[in-house]
Amino acid sequence: VRTISGLGEYYQAKARGIDTESKLVQCEDLFKGQRFDVKYDYLVIAAGNKTNTFNTPGVADREGEEVFFLKHLHHARQIRNRILECFERASNPNISEMERKRLLSFIVVGGGPTSCEFTAELNDFLLQDVAKWYPEIIRDAKITLVEAGPGLLGSFQKALADYYLESLIKKDIDVRVCTAVTAVEDRFFEDKEKNDEKPGAHYTVAKLGDGTDIPFATMVWSAGLAPVKFIEQTGLELNRGRVVVDSYLRVPGQNGRIFAMGDCATPQDGPLPPTASVAEQQAYYLGDCLNE
Repeated sequence: VRTISGLGEYYQAKARGIDTESKLVQCEDLFKGQRFDVKYDYLVIAAGNKTNTFNTPGVADREGEEVFFLKHLHHARQIRNRILECFERASNPNISEMERKRLLSFIVVGGGPTSCEFTAELNDFLLQDVAKWYPEIIRDAKITLVEAGPGLLGSFQKALADYYLESLIKKDIDVRVCTAVTAVEDRFFEDKEKNDEKPGAHYTVAKLGDGTDIPFATMVWSAGLAPVKFIEQTGLELNRGRVVVDSYLRVPGQNGRIFAMGDCATPQDGPLPPTASVAEQQAYYLGDCLNE
């Protein structure tokens, strides 16, 4: 951040609240937890959202082990490392066929833009890169996309969503719609003769709403968004956890002094897709407005 040309002030801290009367942002530094205030003339809120697990049993407990979110750079690194770890483990000659298929079972939860884009990128990564390194076992790799709603990309035109669904099916990606992941469970191998695994060794299973179970080793959860605590504590008008803004990204009732953009904001005339391209366009617009 400090390499950005023309950067004014930068603080590595968390915003904890807003005093709209005094025009102050209440902050807490990341290192010692010390509190301090930052005064503003104009304020742009771009706090984003956090991953919503919908309190699905087992998801939060397994986060960072078999379950991964997709919100930050370190999440992408974790996912890549996990994929390669699974292929390394699956290439072991002593491993059973059942365990090999479980290790190479990848589940993506959610049918929104982020999940769909990741699914396609994961498929390309497996076929174009990983297949070169593990040609003997790539045939056992399987991607499953699970969406609770009736279709993918619900915020887009149906024709586009249907086209994308067909393209995933042509790539042999298992797409499950109208079903949800209801739990992530730990199970244990007990019969060594049947499973070729150590008795007591655990494995993970995704339980679906249609009654089926999918053993897996890697799940990427991007099923929904939830507001961060800062947004909930701002005292600003919210709609389903997002700051309400007008068509100019201004927060009503703040005399044009506070703006909000990206995933944490929702326009009065209807929500926009929670994509990076939308936030980028909004950022350029506000940058031009505030610099003139």
